[in-house]
Amino acid sequence: MKLTTPVETEPLEKRLTYRDSILFIGSCFADEMEQRCSERYFDTLVNPFGVLFNPCSISDCLGLLEGYGINAEQCSFIPEDVIETPGGFGSFHHHGSFCRPTPQEFLDNANKALADASEFYYREGWVVVTLGTAFIYTDRESGMVVANCHKLPADRFERTMIDADQVYDALSQYVAARPQRQWIFTVSPVRHLADGLHANTLSKSTLHLGIQKLVERYPNAHYFPAYEILMDELRDYRFYADDMMHPSAKAADYIFERFMDFALADSERPLLKEAEKVRCMMQHRILNQGSPEAIKFERQRKEVLDAFMAKIRKSE
Repeated sequence: MKLTTPVETEPLEKRLTYRDSILFIGSCFADEMEQRCSERYFDTLVNPFGVLFNPCSISDCLGLLEGYGINAEQCSFIPEDVIETPGGFGSFHHHGSFCRPTPQEFLDNANKALADASEFYYREGWVVVTLGTAFIYTDRESGMVVANCHKLPADRFERTMIDADQVYDALSQYVAARPQRQWIFTVSPVRHLADGLHANTLSKSTLHLGIQKLVERYPNAHYFPAYEILMDELRDYRFYADDMMHPSAKAADYIFERFMDFALADSERPLLKEAEKVRCMMQHRILNQGSPEAIKFERQRKEVLDAFMAKIRKSE
């Protein structure tokens, strides 16, 4: 007797190893997956501009990462990019978490993040893109599609929904430019209830159609069904957080396991299993800090981590 609707996923032909870097970009679900990868000691970076929801803002981020490696001065953020928001000084390229008390503090932080992320991007590793919504907000003053409205007056922005061709156009140039890089696209399972359930369905469907065009056109573009796993296989409110929109930690753990089945090379399974043990050891709380037993355990823990990291470097 089956009590769920299993979502079948065929493992990728070319698969991920511990030698690869992984850049995660997109919605808060990208943060969830990156956190689980980094906890298992993969080489990762997530959302160098903060959480991004729509394909146009993700395209803007990718374009700046690409362009910075060619002409850093031309692509760096400048004072004209800075806006004042209720949360401090930021920009329409960034999530509100990047806001700072002064314009210079924002620019220093944003440009350092851009430089570090561009260097990471050029490693030719993997990019995992999680699209959240097909709705975009355009600043009426500048004509720019904004990554975040920063709680500025609503009448400053025009809200529209892009179509599947625009989703494709926003992302295809980066997939095409680097055929050796592997791209995994997902649709965030987080529902945007502020749009209304029907509009949310239209938005998610548009994202699916745009991704399908990418996958059909480019052999280095792949789709991972995170959305379907939560909507169909985990079709129960016990797999949702208290807001009934975001996946619970248990659901995110399960989707991460499925992602590893989909993307990770079989040869890396022993390393992943060992990483799980190291992670559990590193997360163990040490009581009686400063006692001989605690000092001994801390030393043992460091030795285990150093030995594991040396094993990863050796595999390279």
